[in-house]
Amino acid sequence: MKCLCIIFLSLLFSFYSFAQIKVSDSLHIITLVEAAEKESDTILQLERFEKILALSKKNEFNYGIFLTHTKIANWKKNKYNTDSTIFQFKKGINDLPDSSVYNFNFNRFIGEEFKKKAVYDSALFYFNKCTQFSEKNKLKGLSYLLIGNMWYQKYDYSKAFNNYMIADSIYEKDPDLKISEERAKINNYLGFCVRSTHGYDKAMEYYKNSRELHKALENEFGVQEVNIAIAQAEISFKNYDVALELLNESISFYEKFASNDNSYSYGVIVRGFLLVKMNNFKEAEKDYKLYYDLAVSSKNKTFQRRGLGYLGDFYASSNQFQKSIQHYKEVIVLCKEVGDLEKERETTEALIEVYKKSNNLELALETYDAYKILQKKIDEKKITEKTFELEAKYQTEKKEQEIALLKSQNEIVEQQKKNQKNVMLGGIGITTIAGLFLFFLYRNRQKTNTKLKELDTLKSNFFTNISHEFRTPLTLITSPIDDMISDDTISDKKRKQFTVAKQNSNRLLELVNQILDLSKIDEGHLKLHIQKGNVLQLISALSESFAYYAKQKNIEYKIDVEHSLEAAWYDKDAVEKITINLLSNAIKYTPENGTVSCEAYVENNKLFLMVKNSGKGLTPYELNTIFERFYQTNEQNQGSGIGLSLVKELVGLHHGQIEVQSVPNEETLFQLHIPINKNSFKNDNIIVNSTHDVEQGIPVNVNTSVEDDDVVTDSDAPILLIVEDNRDLRNLLKQLFEDHYNVIAAPNGIVGLELALEHIPDLIISDVMMPEKDGITLTEDLKTDERTAHIPIILLTAKAEAESQYKGIGTGADDYITKPFDKKLLGLKVEKLIESRRQLQFRYSQELVLLPKDIAITNLDEKFLEKVQLTLDKSLVDPSFNVTEFSDAVGMSRMQLHRKIKALTGLTASEFIRSQRLKLATEYLKSSDINMSQVGYSVGFNDHSYFAKCFKELYGCSPTDYANKHS
Repeated sequence: MKCLCIIFLSLLFSFYSFAQIKVSDSLHIITLVEAAEKESDTILQLERFEKILALSKKNEFNYGIFLTHTKIANWKKNKYNTDSTIFQFKKGINDLPDSSVYNFNFNRFIGEEFKKKAVYDSALFYFNKCTQFSEKNKLKGLSYLLIGNMWYQKYDYSKAFNNYMIADSIYEKDPDLKISEERAKINNYLGFCVRSTHGYDKAMEYYKNSRELHKALENEFGVQEVNIAIAQAEISFKNYDVALELLNESISFYEKFASNDNSYSYGVIVRGFLLVKMNNFKEAEKDYKLYYDLAVSSKNKTFQRRGLGYLGDFYASSNQFQKSIQHYKEVIVLCKEVGDLEKERETTEALIEVYKKSNNLELALETYDAYKILQKKIDEKKITEKTFELEAKYQTEKKEQEIALLKSQNEIVEQQKKNQKNVMLGGIGITTIAGLFLFFLYRNRQKTNTKLKELDTLKSNFFTNISHEFRTPLTLITSPIDDMISDDTISDKKRKQFTVAKQNSNRLLELVNQILDLSKIDEGHLKLHIQKGNVLQLISALSESFAYYAKQKNIEYKIDVEHSLEAAWYDKDAVEKITINLLSNAIKYTPENGTVSCEAYVENNKLFLMVKNSGKGLTPYELNTIFERFYQTNEQNQGSGIGLSLVKELVGLHHGQIEVQSVPNEETLFQLHIPINKNSFKNDNIIVNSTHDVEQGIPVNVNTSVEDDDVVTDSDAPILLIVEDNRDLRNLLKQLFEDHYNVIAAPNGIVGLELALEHIPDLIISDVMMPEKDGITLTEDLKTDERTAHIPIILLTAKAEAESQYKGIGTGADDYITKPFDKKLLGLKVEKLIESRRQLQFRYSQELVLLPKDIAITNLDEKFLEKVQLTLDKSLVDPSFNVTEFSDAVGMSRMQLHRKIKALTGLTASEFIRSQRLKLATEYLKSSDINMSQVGYSVGFNDHSYFAKCFKELYGCSPTDYANKHS
């Protein structure tokens, strides 16, 4: 007995010690989290949170896991974006038990993030998970409150009302929650929903319930918030005096206790509306102005635009048209700053009405033109959004197809398991039962095969149908383009633009046709059409058509095709597609100055074709996957990944074989052979009445356009450098600006940097995503180089996220435009940036002394001008000092110095030296007793008469007259 007592006490002590360690570790983890929050180094802070998370997992401390995941998620949200935050919360769910109450919060957080992004389907999914998880009334009521708020944000007041009602009934049944702030808010939300659907009569019941609950909780803030809503209802009932009394009470309360609360400003503007209805315009004007003053103090641009709009409406309703016009124009300016097209259109429409009321029809018509432009932009935006919506719908349908496929596969697996069980049961039965079982097994296998065929048909039909859907809009696009190209009245520039559109629509049509061919092969519908002809002559003609394309890239192109008049049996369309895909693929991935060879011959009734190109080559992994559909060796490579897959399928359909060999960083070889004798094919594949036994050369649509970079001319037009790796877009940009600027172009950032240093352009337009050197790196290089730091840079990119724009502007770019861009807007931005530099030059020309801080555009420009000033202070009065010595002193070439000085001051280098000498002369003339004939020599002029001439040209008087005026 004594022994048992000792064992029991030992176990109790051990348990107590274990519990103490757990409590100690928990407190330690919480302390570590608090310390990490105070860390100023954000990277170090994240590392600490990660270590605390690992420690929490090790100790199975669920609160610590929840806390650290939440901290990391918020850190990522501040650093990156909402998607990374959602991903972190999902990791938190995986790290905690399914029954953990913290998972409720994680699901709630994810739902809230999706709601902010207006991704309502995903938000609803996670809010529903909260509802399924919650067992306690408080959590369950909160779940329905969250869902109601989501539907309210989506303006679906009916669904919002239903969820608010469920939440209210849950709170009402719980004694602890029956009188609570949450229930008071729910009733207020119910009032808002009913007001929007059934009017204020029904809403008053919920408003009053909400107010009574707030009074019971002694929550005066809640009472006054609801009073404003009730006042709006009284206004609708035309009980103006009652409404005014409620509003005065609420506004007085907020003025005293919470002047920065949103409800205060809301009450003020509601009272302003009411006073207008009561024809008390003088007092109403005070409320409208107060509302705007509150908006300005809040520094909320949306709030300010709304306040100015209200003032414009007020002055319009009180026939104070000039004030109304002024405020509406201010709203339009603010809308343009933030790109709020809807508000800008609404305000423009109101401005038109004011012009009409004031009988200013000319301005009304002018403003109406601006209104039409806005409406067009909004329509285009809606079309773009609709396009994205259709793409999302397509992706959703695709996912549904995949889900259906997975479900069917699972059904097949389950069915197979049942079959295996039946086999085991049948094995122990009698022979008759075993035979019966085999019969059922055979029938089930037939069903399985049928199901698999149905699934394959479903996939093939899906791709076929979507490809056919693409063909109709492509036809509608191509037809008007063809009409425009054939129109003799359009300019050559327009014809080039339409030609680019035509080429890209043809490319898209080609991709659609390839998808259709693959679908036909999968379905077994693509049949060979074997006919008699000269296959080698066909391959020779096809390969010759790529010669010019190869010449564009300085590629050594070798063609070795046997010349033979002997006819062969083959599918002309299949051989043509195989040859074109292999050759275009080889030239595309061959670097400049590389080699491509095409060899073809016939031997033993087989056609042998080999296409070899030099270049990067393929890795062993790429060799195994190169013929897979949609596979690309590099994400930056252009293409769809369909061509080689189609080649392999066509070779197989033609009863041939294809293989690829590659030596990394040396060469890649595709070689194939297909039978070309009549006996190799079925009779139903053969076209007996072939129209030609020997085929002539077939023209191939190969892009052989050559881009000639523009060179800088001697005109005074500004120099514009375009850096863009896409040839078509580069040509489009060149055509856009070449009439007004000297345009030079570069296909990547490396060439762009070289051209910028060589020519010192007035402005640079650069793409962001480019091979070898991207636009961000190019901007950093240019802005950190003294020779090019002054050049304004506009970045073009397809990324519209704010983070991408922050990065672009952060590197020193002067502007950032997302694709697709408005050509007029881009042209205007270029014009304004160059004009702003000219204004700086004009300002300098009015100054008598070189002031680097006033002239410089960047810190490097300031340092450059300081270096220039030091050089001038040292050598300016030396008559032998010239541009060559000047460029050597500042460490630049003559041309670079010329372009740099021209950009900053508007003067050439020699004009700049002369200008500085003349400015120095004015100082001597004003403050020195030096002889007039000696002034010119003192500042570096060799000839007094030439000095006097230059002085008079600049200052409009002789040196003597100037000295007399300033003596």
